[in-house]
Amino acid sequence: MTESGGRAGREVRLTEILRPEHVVAPLAASSVYDAVMHLAQALVGTGGIADPDTLRRKFSESRVRDLIHIGDRVLLPHLRTDAVDSLQVALGIAPAPLRESADHVGAVAQVVVLVLAPLSAADLYLQTVAALARVLRVDSVVDRLVAARSPAEVMAIPEIREIIIEPRLRVRDVMTQRVYRTSPDAPVQEVLDLIAEHRLRAIPVVGDDRQVLGMVTDRDLLRHFLPGVQRPAEASAAAWSETRVRDVMSRSVICVSEEQALAEVTSMLVSKDIERLPVVHEGQLTGFLTRGDILRKVFGFAASPIEPVDEE
Repeated sequence: MTESGGRAGREVRLTEILRPEHVVAPLAASSVYDAVMHLAQALVGTGGIADPDTLRRKFSESRVRDLIHIGDRVLLPHLRTDAVDSLQVALGIAPAPLRESADHVGAVAQVVVLVLAPLSAADLYLQTVAALARVLRVDSVVDRLVAARSPAEVMAIPEIREIIIEPRLRVRDVMTQRVYRTSPDAPVQEVLDLIAEHRLRAIPVVGDDRQVLGMVTDRDLLRHFLPGVQRPAEASAAAWSETRVRDVMSRSVICVSEEQALAEVTSMLVSKDIERLPVVHEGQLTGFLTRGDILRKVFGFAASPIEPVDEE
């Protein structure tokens, strides 16, 4: 039985997959692309990559654009590919923040975690990415990673050693963890700018404690401003600028928990014909789940790209 198949029905510790020889600290790289190539080479050196030429070609074509940003210091490039025959994880820590590419000036991250999985290992792959993301959004863990000077120091971090990859997909394993949001007192123009700039279709409305108060969708905006479209001569620019989100938003919003089974929530999306749902943990907004997320991440279909979100 393959590694991915043998692990499908039980909990897996990250340390069963992330081996010390797959940890590169310090990581001698100046750009994210260089970092990924260094980590891939570490996997090649231990036989983790069955077809290194295919992997190099795929990353060269995509320029590692499929990244998860976790805060300001961690990047998680990930790929399902036939270049590997089992799940592979490598972790690198650069002495200084990396550039996005050789010709890009701005720094983007210092910790890079590369996750590779065979095409058949969708569940284990998604659960691994999600488990890493949950731990690496904790600043104290990232502080210790950045301070680590050897693979042994990285592997000794308790939170890293204790990462458990669960056998069942939950909402948190698939949701978009970074989400644009707005407040009820924000001007609608601010929402219109976000929608236009980032091609969004919905933005959660949250209170001071990130509790979900409602949602603003493109349909809400069109419904509210329809009279202005029908009678533009009567529309007032001042009225548009003075309109607040609370005047436009839908207040009846279904939220789901991070911990809910993905199959249960997917069934609800289909049966109720819902496109997207805010995701909460202990009453606070933590993510967004769309039908596109499920199609793209679970089934590998090309759906809409992840909508990035402004994290505090």
